[in-house]
Amino acid sequence: MNQQKSIIKTKKRKGITIKTALILSIIIITSASIYLLINKQDTQTNAKPLSFTYASPESQGLENATLNELQETVQGFVDNEEIVGAELVIIKNDKIVLHEALGWKNKEIDSPMEKNTVFNIRSMTKPIIGTAIQKLIDEKSLSLDTKISEYIPGFDNDASRNITVEQLLTHHSGLPLTVMTNIDEYETLQSLANATGANGPQFTPGTKFCYSDAGSEVLGALIEVVSGMSLDEYVSEEILSPLGMNNTFYYNSETLDDPRAEQIADLYVGNIGQWTKYWSPGEAFYRFAMGSQGLYGTPLDYARFMTMHLDGGTIGQTQILSTEAIERTHTPVSRMSSLGSDMPYPTGFYKLEAYYGQMSILWVDATGTTIKVIGHSGSDGTYVWAWPELDMIVLYFTQSRGSTTGLKLEAKIDELLIHPEITELNNDARDRYDKYLGSYIADFGPFRDEEFTVTVQNGELAVDIPNQLVFELEEHQSGWRFKIMPEVSISFVSEGETVSAMVFNQSGMVFELSKGTASTVEIYPTDMEKYLGEYETEDPNITMSVVIHDGVLALVIPGQPVELDLYPPDENGMWVMKLNPTVVVSFNEIDGIIDSIVLYLLDGTTYTRKRIG
Repeated sequence: MNQQKSIIKTKKRKGITIKTALILSIIIITSASIYLLINKQDTQTNAKPLSFTYASPESQGLENATLNELQETVQGFVDNEEIVGAELVIIKNDKIVLHEALGWKNKEIDSPMEKNTVFNIRSMTKPIIGTAIQKLIDEKSLSLDTKISEYIPGFDNDASRNITVEQLLTHHSGLPLTVMTNIDEYETLQSLANATGANGPQFTPGTKFCYSDAGSEVLGALIEVVSGMSLDEYVSEEILSPLGMNNTFYYNSETLDDPRAEQIADLYVGNIGQWTKYWSPGEAFYRFAMGSQGLYGTPLDYARFMTMHLDGGTIGQTQILSTEAIERTHTPVSRMSSLGSDMPYPTGFYKLEAYYGQMSILWVDATGTTIKVIGHSGSDGTYVWAWPELDMIVLYFTQSRGSTTGLKLEAKIDELLIHPEITELNNDARDRYDKYLGSYIADFGPFRDEEFTVTVQNGELAVDIPNQLVFELEEHQSGWRFKIMPEVSISFVSEGETVSAMVFNQSGMVFELSKGTASTVEIYPTDMEKYLGEYETEDPNITMSVVIHDGVLALVIPGQPVELDLYPPDENGMWVMKLNPTVVVSFNEIDGIIDSIVLYLLDGTTYTRKRIG
C-alpha cells in the first residue's frame, strides 16, 4: 500500500504535544452560562477523566448569535421533517458552549428529545474499535503487519491468508461491505469473522479503498482472540471506563436489561416527511457485540473520546494511547470514496477533501498537505467533527436513518464558525446566478413530482436533490456539471433573462425539469384491491405480500421492519418505493387478473415473482 506521508502538524495544547490532525465524526454543541460538571469521575479506575463545564460562547471566542443560527438550522431540519429529532453539542476549549435537544425522541407519543439521550451510533463504533486495536499495538500484542490468518482460522486460505491488520484498519482489505444477509445470521462474532475469511476479498488486498463493515467485524473478533476477553468486556474495561464514557455500551440480546436503555431514542427510517419507526428500546436489534457497529452512547460521551484523540492519547491524567498511535490513526492513507462506488466521498466543507486514515475520516485541504478536521459518522444519522487547531468539537446526533442533513450542517458550520467569508461568497453567487435559482419539478426515474432546488453553496451554484445531497456545480462547456459526479451535467432553458426549465444529462439520458412548484397531492388508482395478495420469493417457504397501508399500496417483505409504501404509478404503471426510490415495482396482468409482480433494482436487475394467493 502506498501510504501518504503524515500531514499532521504538531502543536502545544495544554502543555501536551499532539498531532493536529484528527476527526472521528463528532458534533458537540454547548450553551449555557453556568458552571456545571457534566460527567462524574469514573469510580472503577484511578483515572481522573476530563469533566466538561458549561461556558458562554463569548468567553471562548464565539458569538451567541452565531450558535443560535446553527441551532435554528437544526430546528429547521425538524420543522421541514428532514429529521425526527436531534441533539446538538459544540465544545470549545473543553467548554460546552451549546447543548440543545430538538424535535422528538418518540414522535408517536409526543415525547420530546432530551439532552443526554442515548443513540445507536452505528459506524461511530469503528473509531472505538480502531482505538482498541491501536492499544494492542502499543502493548506489542499486535502489529500493523500482523496477518489475520494467524488468529482467525477462516482466513487460512489462498485468497485471505495475507490480509493484515493495517489493511482492515484502512479499509484496503478487499473484503465486501458485509457477508451477512440478515442481522441474526451468525451466532457469534467469531463465526461471522471466520465466514468473512472463507468468503474472501473482492479484489486484491492493499490496492484500493473500499468501505467494509465485514473487515471491522474481523477486527472485533481479533480483539477477542488476542485479549482473551469478549469484545464487550475489552471495549468497556480498556476504552470506555478509563475515558469516563459511562453512558456508552453495547446493547444487544445479551444486555437487554441494561438500565441505561431507558435513555435510548426510538429509531426511524425514511426520508423527508415520511418517517417510520422501525425499532424501540427493549427489542434486540443486535445478537452480539460487533466491530462495525452496535455501540449506543450520548454525544457528550463521544466528546470525551474525541478529546482523548485531540490531547495526544490522554484524558485527564490517564494515557490511553501513545502519541505514535494517534499519529498512525490520523495519517491519511487514501482519498475516501462513497459506499459502493468510486465517487468521491461527499462533504459540505469548503475546499476540503475526505481522506481515510486508520478508522478515522480526515478532511484535508486542497493542497493535500494539511488536515483541518477529523471525525466519523453513523448511518442512523450521528456525526462528529473535531478541529484540532481550533480545539473545537461539534456533535450532531439524530435517530433518522436516511437523512442527509449532516452534510448540509457541515456547510453551515463552515460558514458560521470556520470561514465567515463564505457568507459574502454565497451572496455574490446569488446575485450572479439569480435567474437560475428556484425549484424545478422532477418526474423521471425514481422521482415523482419532486422539487429539485437550484441554490448556492460555498460560493458555487448547486442543486439540492431531495433525500440525496446538495451537489455543487462547476462550469463545463455550455453548462455545468456535478463536481463529484462529472458524468452528470445540466443546462438551462431560457428566453432572454427568464429561465423556464433545467435539463439533466446523465450518461446519455436527458430529462427536462420545468421550473415551478410541485403538487403535494398523491392520487392513487381506485382499483388497488386487485394487486393485493401473496407473492412468491426465492425461498419456497416464504412469501411477500401486497397490502394497503394507510391508504397507499405497500409491500410487506419478511425481514423488513416496516411496510414499504409505494408512490402512485406513472403512466407506464411503474410504482416507486418511497423508502428506497431506487426500487421500482410493476405488475403483470393477464385477462384482468394480476399474475405477477416485477421488482426493478438500480443495477438493472429485475425479479419477477408469481402471485400465489
